[in-house]
Amino acid sequence: MARNDGGQIVDLQFTPTSQALTGKYRRNGKLQSCEPCRKSKLKCDHVVPACGRCVKRGRDNQCVYHPNPLSRRRQTPTPTSIPTPSTSIISDSPGTPSQSVEPSHPPCTSDGSFPDAQLPPAVEVRGPARRAASAPPRDSRGELVVRGNAGFFGATSYSCIFSEGLGNLEAASAGLEAPQTLDMTVSEERIARGCQVLAFLKDKPMINRFVSRWYEICEGAAGVCLEFIMKEWLMKLGIHHGEVLTSQDPEKIRRLCELIWRNTQTPLVFSRKTTALEWAHLSTGQNLRWEVIGLIAAVVGLCASCLDPSDRFLSYHKVTRYSISKKMREISSTCLSFCRDCEAIDDMFIWLLLEDEWLTSAIKGDRSYATYRASGETNNAVLAMGLHQGVKASDNIPFFLAQLRKRAFMEAYSVEVSMATFLGRPPRLSHRYCKIDPPLDLTDHQLILEGPELDAALAGLDKNGYNLAGRLNRITCMRTYLGLAPRREDILDLALGDYSPEEILQRAEVIQRKSEEHWASLPPFMARTRDSAFDFSKTKPLETLYSSSVRQGSRANELLLQRVLMRRAGASPEKLVGAARDILRDILQITQRHDIASMFRMDFTALLVAHGLRSGAIIAVELLKQEQQQQLSLAHHHHHNHGNPPPLLPRSQTIQDLSVFAARLGAVDPRDGAFGMCDQGRKVITRILDKILTPCPPAATAPSLPPPAFRHPAQAPQYQQHQGGLGQMDLDGPADRGAQEAGLAVPDMAGGGLADFGIAIEAPLSLGHDTDFMQWLENMDWERADTWTGF
Repeated sequence: MARNDGGQIVDLQFTPTSQALTGKYRRNGKLQSCEPCRKSKLKCDHVVPACGRCVKRGRDNQCVYHPNPLSRRRQTPTPTSIPTPSTSIISDSPGTPSQSVEPSHPPCTSDGSFPDAQLPPAVEVRGPARRAASAPPRDSRGELVVRGNAGFFGATSYSCIFSEGLGNLEAASAGLEAPQTLDMTVSEERIARGCQVLAFLKDKPMINRFVSRWYEICEGAAGVCLEFIMKEWLMKLGIHHGEVLTSQDPEKIRRLCELIWRNTQTPLVFSRKTTALEWAHLSTGQNLRWEVIGLIAAVVGLCASCLDPSDRFLSYHKVTRYSISKKMREISSTCLSFCRDCEAIDDMFIWLLLEDEWLTSAIKGDRSYATYRASGETNNAVLAMGLHQGVKASDNIPFFLAQLRKRAFMEAYSVEVSMATFLGRPPRLSHRYCKIDPPLDLTDHQLILEGPELDAALAGLDKNGYNLAGRLNRITCMRTYLGLAPRREDILDLALGDYSPEEILQRAEVIQRKSEEHWASLPPFMARTRDSAFDFSKTKPLETLYSSSVRQGSRANELLLQRVLMRRAGASPEKLVGAARDILRDILQITQRHDIASMFRMDFTALLVAHGLRSGAIIAVELLKQEQQQQLSLAHHHHHNHGNPPPLLPRSQTIQDLSVFAARLGAVDPRDGAFGMCDQGRKVITRILDKILTPCPPAATAPSLPPPAFRHPAQAPQYQQHQGGLGQMDLDGPADRGAQEAGLAVPDMAGGGLADFGIAIEAPLSLGHDTDFMQWLENMDWERADTWTGF
């Protein structure tokens, strides 16, 4: 074994031996080395009475295990600086890369710890308490005492009261701010886990190809991490640590892991003048952090999730879509836990939370508690950083970073509204306590420009921040949806709140008025995208998804609002069915595109589950009711249907559309996180179609009046007022939304869908116990003549 001049040599592989080992332990819990090996900094096998190395060197008479080898006081080494994110950018040069596994960082002392004087200013390590030399290893979890960044304090906090009160009295309040110190021991367990994480970077060419493929598919605009920043991270990672990561030498990987831990504990330092390139260098190369490692893994997992399972790209690298997505999620989640240990609340931590949440949604689905928990932590981090109070460029925040923070908040808020609506739960991040300040409609390339070039890019925006070129891109869609998300939240409030029918009608009118005001403020090309007939077969895949997100965003709000009005204010279903037909028509056009299915697998599935399944379920049940009504009319000898308005749905065309839609639901990969919802929806729609197409003899007897479930929608309000019920289609249950409520709505676009690209930022949009109702429909006895009568 070669000599390690910078620190001890640690063998991560345990080799069993039949010889007796010394029973003495060092302070850090590891077996003690003999004096010759310790002084020479060579690996010792801890065998007694003489270790193997001393026997081979003929020094077995000198091989002793000192009971207290460090009892003599050591001289304090001369303080030297180590590379930190705030200083290394000055000396960092691509032409002269420094290797993190060489003595470029402070050497370890003989007991494996770092001298206090050589640690970063944000890290304070306490010396371990003296323990018996033969004591067994102690639990490293007991060594962690963290007092990190406390984050944002609002108007009602004690800190605000002190600062405002003392400020008025012209008293110095700086002393009231408690120092934020981090007292954390990087234990052997953490280092070992870090070494396991770094193993996935051994095949760096494959990692680079997955990252490049991801940004190629998304045309450079994907998620919250800019392509420029991600590729700069990867380039510096290869220059500084490529050889170490490829070889996976245990000694060097361990030292690299120690460096990453120290960097992650050190806060980033930048100013208004910091460029995007300089900011990227603060977290890579010699300044590599766990946030960056986690983001690389998350991007690789998202790329694999969006590919078709039969894609040649996967077979070329001998991996499967599911296996690599799952592995990358485990790595990104582990990196998140490392960041939590270091209390690293910064921009990259929020990015990692968002990317990990989308990857979790793609693997486990939007109904999983893991996804709900991940979105909750994202909300917590956004609030802790104060992003909900608005972000502006300042002396401490460069322009590009302020815009990226606005994008991150917009992603987090949109996903939260989506998740809350899907699950029928109150939102954990509400527009009522946030300053909605959308980012400027700049491309990722324009965002990192400087000087006159940036000024020219800003001159290409209108007074509201939209581009004047009529270009529909990812940020344009995000800005548009940011005006729809608060209205979606208001609709959720109507569904969950305790309002009278009159209050619901008044609030619904306000919601519709604000929605129209929002659309009136948009550029003309956005209104055309929403309202005009659109041929999805003639556009590029990404342009198709952008256009669809704009069109379906407003229609989804209208559909949900009409559901609430029907359930709780006795409205008729004409507008609801009309909106559902428009949505399903677009979804059928988009999902027949094989290029979208192969390039944007997550988004393809999200379209089916979100907008498609909800609208398809509404249309299928309405068609079934029409059929049942006609049968009852024949049973009562109302052959001419005098006085009955025409049906809302054309029978033949609707059956064809639902058949095609059910087939596309059945084509979803069983390992997809949304498969359960797709399969359940397929079964329900198929059974409804079977019921419609199967001849059924009229009932022998019938009541004098048709039951409410089969009354025509035009008769519903009068009947509901008489009965006190408010739900037409009778799928939505009584007004009290009790145990018998069964709402028919299905998830809308979640963060794991188009939101992964920042396209739709749509959401699961259920407004009731939809899963219960779908389960009830699936288990219904369709052969019973009184099935719907009893319902």
